[in-house]
Order: sequence, then C-alpha cells, then structure tokens
Amino acid sequence: MTDAADNATQGVVSEPAAWREPSAGDSQQRIDELTAALAARDSFIGLVGHELRNAVAPMLLLAEQFSILAGEPNVSPVFTSRVAMLMRNLDKFVATVDRVAEIADLRRGHLQLDPAAVDLVEVAQEVCRDARREAAAGGSELVVDAAGPVIGRWDRARLRQIVVTLVSNAIRYGGGGQIELAVRDRGGDAEIVVRDHGPGLEPATLPHLFERLDHERNRRGGGFGIGLWIVKTLCTAMRGSVTAENDTRGGASFCVVLPRG
Repeated sequence: MTDAADNATQGVVSEPAAWREPSAGDSQQRIDELTAALAARDSFIGLVGHELRNAVAPMLLLAEQFSILAGEPNVSPVFTSRVAMLMRNLDKFVATVDRVAEIADLRRGHLQLDPAAVDLVEVAQEVCRDARREAAAGGSELVVDAAGPVIGRWDRARLRQIVVTLVSNAIRYGGGGQIELAVRDRGGDAEIVVRDHGPGLEPATLPHLFERLDHERNRRGGGFGIGLWIVKTLCTAMRGSVTAENDTRGGASFCVVLPRG
C-alpha cells in the first residue's frame, strides 16, 4: 500500500501548501488588471450612452412635430395632454442618457472645456429664471445678490451646470423658503455662494459630500446621487474649488471659487 493510501486509511490529512504572501509585482499586476477593466467598462458605458442619444433623436423630432400640432385650434385636449406627457418623459430619458454618458467621460478624464468671457451674475440670473417653476413647486424663492457683473473666462455650459446642480439641490433639500445666490468679485477669483434656510447638512455626511456616490442623499431625493461629485470635478477642471458647510444662521451653504483668468 502506498504512503498516500496509508495516510487516508489512518485519517491523516495532508499539510496544505504553504501560503505565500503576494509580492509587490503580483499586487501591481492586479491593480493594472482592475484599472484596465474599469477603463473598459467606462468606455463601454460612454459608447452606449452616446448611441442611445443618437437613437432617441428621431423620436424627439417627431415628438416636437406632435407638440406643434397639439397647439393648433380644435385639437382634442386628450391629444394635447398626451403629447405633453410624451415630451416630459422624453426629456427625462434624454437627461438620464446624457448624464450616463457624461459620468463615463468624466471618469475617463475626457472633459473638454471651451473657455470664453462669461458673466457669472448673468448665469446665476438665467438659472434662477429657468428654475422658477421648480422652486415655486417646492415652496422656495430664488434671489440673486450681486453688486454688478463678475466676468471671467470659463466654460459657460459647465459653469451653468455647476450653478444648476447647487440650486436644484437647495430646492430639493432646503425645505422651502428663500434660496440666496450671492455672487462676489474676489479680485483674481469669482465666488458664488448658494444658501438655503432648511435643516442643514448632517455633520457625518460633510466629509463625504463630494464623493462619487452620496448614498444617503440619493435615497432621500432620487437620481444618481453624484451631482455634487460632478460639481467638484468641474470646479477642479476649471482650477477652482467647492466647499459646503452649515451656515451659522441656519441652512446649508455651498461656496464655489473659480479663478477669473
């Protein structure tokens, strides 16, 4: 009988192979593999997002034609309401697809900026005009506080995106009341502070507020839960910063500082 058979007969368990601590080379290889996998995933998500956006374009065109017809006299109110519902849902779908593609691009560092002379006060006022209906539905009033134009060289679309996100969050989480957008000229920098008068921010969430996934706020308000991460990413790309704190007078306060040059 062989030694292995003798051991089995006697209930002897063979010693396991000695454990070997991973080497630095093994760890680096694993990191490289994970990095490549994440990059491939983001590339695929970005491609799908852009393809969906292209696919929905003909539907948007058709829906706009229906919308024109719905505005004509003697059109059935039922048809008009259905077209309005279709437009709302298509807009929501396009916004979601755009956000998915944007997230993938940002994660891959594919952020294109188009700097030009922009008045930050004008952008703040425009955002408030566009958000007036949303604010009224949430019981909020939007107020811009500015002494005069604050001009800088920024990507206007990205700057507007920053302000839109902060204002939308203030409407969603501020609990109603006045929301103030204070725009200030700080010499070489421009500053915009968005402040609400709501319950404020949980102290435990402050260190993680601008991380990629803010799960607590995501559960309360819906959406991806990455709006503030995108704000931080855009501010960093424009060599600026964003901070958040609980205002001593009550409510939450978000401050964006951007170089003007």
